[in-house]
Amino acid sequence: MRPHKSAALLCASAAVAIGAATLVPSAAFAHGFVGDDSGDPGQTLTARAALKANGDMGGAQWEPQSLEAPKGFPAAGPADGHLASAGNAKWSALDEQREDRWQKNVVEQGDVTVNWKFTAPHMTSQWRYFMTKEGWDPNDELDRDDLELIETVSHDGSAASNNPSHHITIPSDREGYHVIYAVWDVADTANAFYNVIDVDVQPGDGETPEPVQDTEAPGTVPDAAARAVSSTEAEVTWGAATDDVGVARYQVVELGATEDDFRVVQEVAATQRSTRLTGLTPGELYDFGVRAVDAAGNIGLAHAILTVRMPEQAAAPAAPQHLHDMGTTESTVSLMWTAGDDTRGVRYEVLRDGEQVGETGATTFVDVGLRAGTRHEYTVRAVNTEGVASALSNTHVATTKSDAGSEYPAWDAHAAYTKGDRVTHEGTAYEAVQSHQGHGDPNWITALSLWEPVR
Repeated sequence: MRPHKSAALLCASAAVAIGAATLVPSAAFAHGFVGDDSGDPGQTLTARAALKANGDMGGAQWEPQSLEAPKGFPAAGPADGHLASAGNAKWSALDEQREDRWQKNVVEQGDVTVNWKFTAPHMTSQWRYFMTKEGWDPNDELDRDDLELIETVSHDGSAASNNPSHHITIPSDREGYHVIYAVWDVADTANAFYNVIDVDVQPGDGETPEPVQDTEAPGTVPDAAARAVSSTEAEVTWGAATDDVGVARYQVVELGATEDDFRVVQEVAATQRSTRLTGLTPGELYDFGVRAVDAAGNIGLAHAILTVRMPEQAAAPAAPQHLHDMGTTESTVSLMWTAGDDTRGVRYEVLRDGEQVGETGATTFVDVGLRAGTRHEYTVRAVNTEGVASALSNTHVATTKSDAGSEYPAWDAHAAYTKGDRVTHEGTAYEAVQSHQGHGDPNWITALSLWEPVR
């Protein structure tokens, strides 16, 4: 529990330290990345991991869509020095940082279009784009202190596929080699996807305007408020602050017990007027403030302190048991399970291959719209009226029936294959490039070193 403080603690001259613990990302599956996988840096803005011209990247070039880690950057997310790999040792080669190491996307100062390729378009809350600051050291490890937020693209929580193209602005004071750090925040999981984009910034057309000498800090943020939305999440909202040149971004700050004990827990673009803070402790008392920052780095005084007491977390319901299927077709799997002891007000979330695909109040569910001959892993969890989820049920593996008209058998991620073998997967025929033993990774069918589509 934290004692109350005076708003004067949040003076404009106070220094901000942003820390982040080392976090281990969850198991990666196909999701998405910036650009395409053609390997040509001159055609479209493309992430470091997807540029084949970058050479050896520890296998990341075959799986650029899976750079996943806990969300909440910059307060959380991958640790400093491991931003490019999203903290996954499997792709640690991406963290090598030298001025001459990586192929560059040539861009001009001003507006730039960023196109995403989604292989699994998750429910999405936002995308955010950070960029290395003027004077950063390109031969030192990349860390969050090198970066500042330059754009936020908000989303409505729906699937990402309806918003694949974004427009960001390269600041006029950036020139030469820089890094853009693209962060895709998923709405219905605790994770985000992190893409490093190496760029060579050229001066824009026409004369570069003289920089504005801005020494005046923004005004106090009006109408700020905070409320608990669950035992571990709080929502903070605010109005627009004023500035003589213009507000560039807002910072949500958590206050500690002394004048120097506070930290930035969230930073958003100037167009955003709310944010959700996650990972809070049930029953704890928090004091937050919101302050505006202009493009010159001047920091305004925070709004009056926003005190939030998080509710105590309710007990989790019992996990569902005995998950099994009652049959499959070429496009459906019919699931059934046994409820736990306490079922009052409980709803069930059904997960296919680790992603939620449905919700029901019954103990049965039919998963529809599947492809013939595909293997899926299912789990179910119970969620009570307080939003507290149970542990996951047992994992049940089900495979849809193969298309009777298919020329080749369905691909099995656990099977052994010999070079030249042919299989079908999600309507496409593939031929094995080399002999190999599968270990259950659902991405191997798209790894060009193992399989290639039959033309």
